[in-house]
Amino acid sequence: MFVRYFTHVPLHLGIVQHRMDDLRDALEDWAGVAYREGEELRAKVGPSVGSYAKEVRLVIGVAEIHRTGLVYPISWTAVGAQALFPKLTGELVLSHVGPEQTRLSLEATYQPPMGPLGRVVDRLVLGRFAESTVKNWVDQLAEALISEGSVT
Repeated sequence: MFVRYFTHVPLHLGIVQHRMDDLRDALEDWAGVAYREGEELRAKVGPSVGSYAKEVRLVIGVAEIHRTGLVYPISWTAVGAQALFPKLTGELVLSHVGPEQTRLSLEATYQPPMGPLGRVVDRLVLGRFAESTVKNWVDQLAEALISEGSVT
């Protein structure tokens, strides 16, 4: 299944890139676990603050320059009970929109767990849950980038 969400950060792409690199270095505090360049960290993802959240192993790769902007490969996998939760893989993209505007987008795919039954449940309910989770995570990242790259 495909999921996508984007928001805008009211900063120049160069500033956002610098802050993103700083955040990647500071993700230990943000996620509450040890983190090393290009390796894994744990974070909680869910549809909104204060609701259901699942701890995931989050991997954010090194950015590459593409036609669409700066592309960070990203994946997250549930910690524990992996057979019950989808693994998400995709790209976090920073792209120039204007002199003081950068688009932050996440485009990813995931395979619902539990085979054909999981696909039906995903179409009925879980697809909206996945979209909401991605939206919430991207919005939190955007807020961290706007607030001088400080982590929350």
